[in-house]
Amino acid sequence: MFGMIQNQVKRFCLLIFMTYLTILFYVTLFTFNHYAYGKSFNLELFDSIKLMFNSGNPWLFAKNVLGNVGLFLPFGFLVPLNYRKLRAFKTNLFLSFSISLIIESCQFLFAKRIFDVDDILLNIIGAAAGWLLFKCLYGIVIYVYKKGCK
Repeated sequence: MFGMIQNQVKRFCLLIFMTYLTILFYVTLFTFNHYAYGKSFNLELFDSIKLMFNSGNPWLFAKNVLGNVGLFLPFGFLVPLNYRKLRAFKTNLFLSFSISLIIESCQFLFAKRIFDVDDILLNIIGAAAGWLLFKCLYGIVIYVYKKGCK
């Protein structure tokens, strides 16, 4: 009985992850970005973050900086939740870097948008925050489970 419930929970978590990936790729590659300045690139770290901060538009800053962090927070949480072999912090950072690099490259090549190294950095920070959240919650669940088994 417990094994059947456990399998259903695993399938549900995988469904959430697949749904998240679908939304992630849709939002980053197929939505219209009215702030986009056409096909261009930024290879100077912190350049676009400074530009957003100095714009005087808090919405623009929040959307781009906090949005990029928030966009990858679920990635950092859902990868270790679904894949035990991918729970290492370095692995999570590498995967978030890789996926973010793919997205930025596709935005530049196919969506006529900006390739921005700051977006990659912010995505990695979001994934790291998600990983930390996973580790904290996972630790609490394990602690409660062990406490209940005594």
